[in-house]
Amino acid sequence: MKLAFCIGAYRLTDFIMLGVKQLRKLSPDSPILISDDKALESAAIKQIADDHGCAYTCSRVRRGHFAADFSSLVNSVAFAEANNADVAIKISQRLILRRPEAIKIILNTFNDPNICVATPGQPKYAHPTGTRGSFKCFTTLSDIVMIRSDCITPEDLIVMYRERIRREKNDHGSFIECAVDDLHTRRFPGRTVKLMEFTDQTDDPIYLRRYQASEAQYDELAKENSIGGKFLLHEWAMLEKQKYLCKPMCV
Repeated sequence: MKLAFCIGAYRLTDFIMLGVKQLRKLSPDSPILISDDKALESAAIKQIADDHGCAYTCSRVRRGHFAADFSSLVNSVAFAEANNADVAIKISQRLILRRPEAIKIILNTFNDPNICVATPGQPKYAHPTGTRGSFKCFTTLSDIVMIRSDCITPEDLIVMYRERIRREKNDHGSFIECAVDDLHTRRFPGRTVKLMEFTDQTDDPIYLRRYQASEAQYDELAKENSIGGKFLLHEWAMLEKQKYLCKPMCV
């Protein structure tokens, strides 16, 4: 079974470098796309892609948080199709696969031909430091989304998201977590799975997620890859303040 990975990127070059290195280590034969939202750091992110044999795409202008995240999901399916991969895997830049078991779980999940989509479920906890517990209210997380590539087209995903925004007349209409949950409840009922292995961390986690892990855990993994970096785990609203773009202006 062939896997294709797409890393959603925006500004955080150290996370992107670490994510690429871990994917090259854990799934060396899998193609990787970096889907970037335009920023001053985009040239450096493209250089990471070039140096590590990754494909790279960047928006013409900055899309903002939700639109860029959703574009990465669309791009993941398009990239998997282009590479004749069986499974498209969209990963947010601060979700880092840590151990080989992560790849084994993905492969075992999609060995079941009935499964079209796999995601994390609803987390029970966040890391005790900081105030990153709000994600516990989502029944589906979207920082890693796995889709069987012949189940849905990129165009279908775009239509699905647009219909959600028209249908849901509230602040949550454009939330990526809610849109991904529609894959479970509306698009593929009975043909999806929420993987607890990617939902809550253990003492020896198979992944690092920014609101369940600590900066020290990212630092340690970076050192294992002989790199350094600064691994900020704040919300984007705190990192960008008045410059933060949240909901998409158009899709």
